[in-house]
Formats: sequence, C-alpha cells, structure tokens
Amino acid sequence: MLPAMNHPVWKDIVLGKKTIQTEKATVNLLTQSSRMSYGRNPSPDNLDQIISKMHSFFARYESTFNHEIAQISHS
Repeated sequence: MLPAMNHPVWKDIVLGKKTIQTEKATVNLLTQSSRMSYGRNPSPDNLDQIISKMHSFFARYESTFNHEIAQISHS
C-alpha cells in the first residue's frame, strides 16, 4: 500500500536519504528530477509540490510499479 503524502518516506526520497532500487527509467527520472528541483528551490512549498507529484504518479501507476511501491512502503 502506498504511504500517505505526509509520511516521512517521501521527504527522504526527495532528499536522497531513501533510494528506490529499480531498473525502470521512469522511476529513476522521477526521483532524479525531484531531487534536482528541490536542490534549486528547497522551500517547504516546493517540497510539498514535489511530494504531491511523486505520490500522484505512484498512485496512478500503482499496478505497474508494485516492486518500487513495496520498497517505499517498507521504510
């Protein structure tokens, strides 16, 4: 099950404290661009927007990214 947007794991992913092991380019691009976006603008509002986009992505494609979501959920 996908963690709620307010779960600390999302912030850890954006900050690079939590990595997602995957061979799927889409997930790698999403996490990399999220980290870059936060690096350019480390404001709380930007962090919230980034987390919202990441959460929405994984919620929308939950059946496709079961392996990656399992890693996120077990943090």
